[in-house]
Amino acid sequence: MSEVSKSDLVLVEKYVFLGKTRYRIALSGTNIVFNVEASSDEEAYNKVLEIVRRMGIDRSLLESIRAKVKKS
Repeated sequence: MSEVSKSDLVLVEKYVFLGKTRYRIALSGTNIVFNVEASSDEEAYNKVLEIVRRMGIDRSLLESIRAKVKKS
């Protein structure tokens, strides 16, 4: 089971809301976007990778999702 890496993520948006920096980061090639609060880009990517890991998304599942999104 190969894990998803930072290279599979795309920074969609970085913004400040109520004085806190938030990031919208997508799994590339999919319509899945994560919204996290972080103090740096690196922290935001690490938080998203942890969420992805907890959700059980590995490289093979990610490729399957990408294939389904391409068909749509």
